[in-house]
Amino acid sequence: MAAAPALLTLEVPLPQLWWALGGILAIAALGLATRALGRSARTRAAVLEEVRRALRGGVVERPAGRGSQVRGRLGQLEITVDLQNDTGRPRQSPMWRVLAVGPVALDRPIEARIAGWEGWIDPWLQLGETLMVPPGVGPEFSLHAERMPIFDHPVVVALRRQGERLGAGALHARPDLMRAETRFSPRPEENRPLFAYLHAMAEISEVPRTRPASAAGRLAPRYGVIPEGR
Repeated sequence: MAAAPALLTLEVPLPQLWWALGGILAIAALGLATRALGRSARTRAAVLEEVRRALRGGVVERPAGRGSQVRGRLGQLEITVDLQNDTGRPRQSPMWRVLAVGPVALDRPIEARIAGWEGWIDPWLQLGETLMVPPGVGPEFSLHAERMPIFDHPVVVALRRQGERLGAGALHARPDLMRAETRFSPRPEENRPLFAYLHAMAEISEVPRTRPASAAGRLAPRYGVIPEGR
């Protein structure tokens, strides 16, 4: 009787198998990263476009060496919104940053840090007084100023009015400008806090001054130095 033909077996050396599996995993990871970057870019463009429409005379700009930003007016404020990375705060990056230049009815700088936001817009205010605002309709936040703030301060009122629309972030206000920062999310719906901060800044700017200019001059703040490039 003829012997049965031997089965052909293919033996792949173990090191080559691991290299092949590693290559497959690398390609899959690259695909996922590319997809995530594409999603983030689309979200960034969509949010900036929505900000542009919300501002008077809003335009999208692309400064050399930087990403896109939006400039326009909101009430009496000249607004600039962009997306930045802070290497010193990877947990908050990338973050939306807002610069609002214009009249602000405050006599001295003040900074609010909402929902445990890490980092400072104006680090000098760490030396000031702190008021804790408990959670209500919106999240808990702390207020920092040269002198102890009060619960009916315009910044407190404006932030509390935004309620649940607020997300983790910070808002700094002084007589000539305001700054805000909050997290960016690849999910478009999770970027709503950016617009809550814009609304709060517009409200703070519209509060009428009740203290004469001469008195405000006598209360010149010791704090309020914002580092260059912020």
